[in-house]
Amino acid sequence: SSLEKKISKTIKADWHQGGKLYGSWTFVRKNDPVIQLPAFTGNPQELYEDFLPEEIVSKTQHWSILIDGQGRYRTGYKGADTPGNHVLHVVSSSVPAEYLAFLRSERIPYLVGGQKHADLPDALAKLRSKLGLSAILLMGGGTLNGAMIRENLVDEIHLVVLPALFGGYRTPTLVDCDELTSETALPFLDLLSIETEQSGLLWLHYKVRSSGTNDDGQKTIA
Repeated sequence: SSLEKKISKTIKADWHQGGKLYGSWTFVRKNDPVIQLPAFTGNPQELYEDFLPEEIVSKTQHWSILIDGQGRYRTGYKGADTPGNHVLHVVSSSVPAEYLAFLRSERIPYLVGGQKHADLPDALAKLRSKLGLSAILLMGGGTLNGAMIRENLVDEIHLVVLPALFGGYRTPTLVDCDELTSETALPFLDLLSIETEQSGLLWLHYKVRSSGTNDDGQKTIA
C-alpha cells in the first residue's frame, strides 16, 4: 500500500537499517510438521559455533534475520534472489546437529546463543560486532515483538491502526508475550508523530521511553 511504502521510506531515511528481523512463526506455523533431515554422524561440537562464511558476508548488504531458536525453518531459502540480500538464522544451542549441518551445507549463515531459546540481546550484540548492523527493523510477529519488548530491546515503534474492532480471547495481538509481573518494567511510549489517512487509518510513531539502546548504540525499530 502507499502508506506502507511511506513508512518504509521514512524508516530507511531515519535509520538506514541493515537488516530485518523476523520470527520463525511468520513462516512456519506452530503445528506444521518439521521437515526431516538426515542424521549427522560426525563430531557436532564445531557446528554449535557461529557460522559466517566470508564469501556470503562480503557481498551481503542487507540481512533477513530469522529468529529460529528451535530449528524449525528448514526450506534452505537464502533470500539471495534479491541482489545484496541474504538470510541469516539465529538459533539456540538446543537445536539438533542435523539442522546446523543442513544450514552449513546450504551456506546459510547462523548465530548461536541461548539454551532453550535464542538469546536476543546476545544476537543483537553479535549482529553489531560481527556484521556491523547499527539499526534493525523488527517485522514480528507478535511472539517475537513481545519477547523484544520484554527484553527492552526496541527503541521506536511505527503502529498503523485500522478502523475496525476484533474480538476473541485467542486473537493475536501486537505483543504476544509473558504476563506482566510486579517486577516487569512497563515500556511506556512517547508519541513522536501522528498521521491520518483518508481511509481512516492512523499512523502512529512512538519512541519507547525505557530505551532498548545497546551500549554500542545499536537501535531496533518495530
